[in-house]
Formats: sequence, structure tokens, C-alpha cells
Amino acid sequence: MLMAPAIVHTHSYRHFSDLQLSAQTFYSELNEAILSYEHPGVVCGVGPLGEGGWFSAQREYMRIKKGRYHYYVCAAPFGRSFFISWWLEEQDTFLIAFIASIPFIGRWLAGKTRAKTFFEMDSELMFTESIQFHIKAAVAKLMAEHGFRNPDLVTAERNAEA
Repeated sequence: MLMAPAIVHTHSYRHFSDLQLSAQTFYSELNEAILSYEHPGVVCGVGPLGEGGWFSAQREYMRIKKGRYHYYVCAAPFGRSFFISWWLEEQDTFLIAFIASIPFIGRWLAGKTRAKTFFEMDSELMFTESIQFHIKAAVAKLMAEHGFRNPDLVTAERNAEA
């Protein structure tokens, strides 16, 4: 399905020096963690995304989707190191974006003129916060398994000593 340009809400990453790891292993563990929580309407999959235009090289990303909210997770080697980055995007389908672009009545027809209900906002928040939790937990597990210290904890320890 064609998509309209996305709105990026957040982006985070974690770099691991001198670590070689399989991206597929990380994706598999993250997928299992997400599925074990049985979040309603959440779909996970791994597939290629272009690095640029239509004919550019492809990278494997894990996509975690619920409605128009999508997390894209990239786990990949970088020289002798490894990194994990994740993006949260909001996307309308091409059809919704096209309808919304119709002068005068498009936004109304596409449902863009009404405010979101509390239920819609709560559902979006639960999805985004839950997936963010799963990604951070998978990163923390990887750090612990390979002897990396959490820099957030190191900073907290230094602040406590001061």
C-alpha cells in the first residue's frame, strides 16, 4: 500500500563498541517479547527498507505497527561495532492523504477535523509506551549479556557521589 510522507515523533539509538551480533537474533528476541504481551492489534515483521530512492540499497528493519503508528527498528553491524536504532513514525495511507488534500472538504472527509477521543489518545499512548519499553528492555538485556554498563546508571552513580 502506498503511504503519504510520515511524521517522525521520536528517534533513539544505542551503539555497542567491539560487538558483533546477528540482527536477526535481536529481531527474533524483540518479536518474542512483544508477542508474549499479547498487545491487541500489534503486528510485527522484518523486511527491507530502501536507504534512499527506489533503486537504492536495502536494509533490513523490524517494523512494529498498530494502526497508523509504526516503529522501525534497525539492528546492524558498523565496522567492528554494532548499533540499534529505532524510530516512531505516524503514517496515513496514500488514500487518506489524497482525500485530505481535496480543497475545502478533504480534511473533513478524511476525518482530520475532529479532535481525537480520550480512548484514541490512550490507545496510541499505550502502544507507543509499550513498544518503547520492549525495545529498551531488549537493549538492556543485550548490554547485560555482553558486559556493557548502562550509561544512564553510570551518570546517576556519578551524580549521587557528587
